[in-house]
Amino acid sequence: MKNNYTFKTNKILLLLSVLFLTFTSCEDFLEEDPSIGLSADKLTDIASMNALIHGAYDNMRGFYAYQPMITSGFVRDYSVRNSANWAPYYKWTNTGVPNMFSGNSYGNGFRTLNKVNTVLNADVESMYGTAGEKSKVLGDAHFLRAAIYFQFHMTYTHPTTQKSVPLVTTVLGTNARVPQASGSELIAQFKYDIEEARKHFAVSDGVSTHKAATAMAARMYFYLGEYDLAYARANEVITSGAHSLEANVADIYSRGNASAEAIYTIITNRTENNFGVSTIMNANMKADKDTGVASLNPYGLIAQLRNANPTDNRFGNLMTEADGLVYIDKKYPSVSSDYIVLRLAEMYLTRAESNIMKNGSVSAADVADINMLRNRASAGLISGVPSTEDMLEIIYNERSIELCFEWGDRFYNTRRLQKDIVAEGGNGVIPFSTYNTLLVYPLSNQDSDIHGW
Repeated sequence: MKNNYTFKTNKILLLLSVLFLTFTSCEDFLEEDPSIGLSADKLTDIASMNALIHGAYDNMRGFYAYQPMITSGFVRDYSVRNSANWAPYYKWTNTGVPNMFSGNSYGNGFRTLNKVNTVLNADVESMYGTAGEKSKVLGDAHFLRAAIYFQFHMTYTHPTTQKSVPLVTTVLGTNARVPQASGSELIAQFKYDIEEARKHFAVSDGVSTHKAATAMAARMYFYLGEYDLAYARANEVITSGAHSLEANVADIYSRGNASAEAIYTIITNRTENNFGVSTIMNANMKADKDTGVASLNPYGLIAQLRNANPTDNRFGNLMTEADGLVYIDKKYPSVSSDYIVLRLAEMYLTRAESNIMKNGSVSAADVADINMLRNRASAGLISGVPSTEDMLEIIYNERSIELCFEWGDRFYNTRRLQKDIVAEGGNGVIPFSTYNTLLVYPLSNQDSDIHGW
């Protein structure tokens, strides 16, 4: 069973609350709102725990909302045409990230953490209900906390100082003060939480699933360089047979959560919350010269790979050429599209590269994994078994094409491999040594003052 949820938002006991508007600066995340609906003394049964979990998943829509747009801009995959907001943002590889652009993720992340920490600090095991009902709630709570702290680590942890966001695992009061955590502390927490999620989902899937937690674990271990575990988790997802590649790449995005390829999806529900990734990306990437904001950067890597592979249907079926521009419109075909956070194609890419990295050589199985994606894309198959150096470059390009304009893999993978980023006008590059310390989300000045960071 895939991740699947739809519900009426129930705003419950926001003890750790931040109020953010689109592109506004962070406020203190310990600011307390009055309780709405349930009070603390009523949070004693499985029904109230489920209400908190569903509210937490609703917050995840906002948590991910700007990530594809921001990270795709980091690697210069698009050019901005019509936006006062996004035009200066495109220059952040020279100036650093403004505080206001990191607030949406920060605020929604801590809103979600407040809810899941309430669940994880409750005595769920003593509540009336079956073992399956309890495991669903605990699995979802651990899964969400792992996903949030992994994302926080990827975006906020400074590569030099290793300072990051606070690590909060309890429900805090208004007067509480918290220190910054280190990247290593966040890593230990999300590794623990994702394996706890897998343990509970092995008993019973919740809103998310055992396969979603396993795929998320594969992503985490891949970016931590723990390639043996990344391989094992990706292999588990693939060999389970629970998911399959769509024959037509466009069907992945038009079907959304219903796609056989989708593993972890944030479902769009316009009646309960119309703000999320699809709202942002459809508005910015639509094939309209006057009202759309961005189109493919002709100097960027994706444009270069498109020119080199004109028959690859990941370009032909997912991009629209018109008005002298190339629009990046088919991955977010409407404002109501579901946002696919994890899908099977990533697991093939992760399994192949992780196997090479842990063994120090290329196998026929690694080539077969990449050929699965190339065959689906009508991109031509890799013949023979390339050298390790050549195969890793092939996988980098395949990963770039397959996952561009999605969760943020294009930027994170470029940074992982310490590759350069093309300069804004195509004249030269921004080296890893420059952008690595610039493209980090800043923490709120107000939080720094209050908590003494």
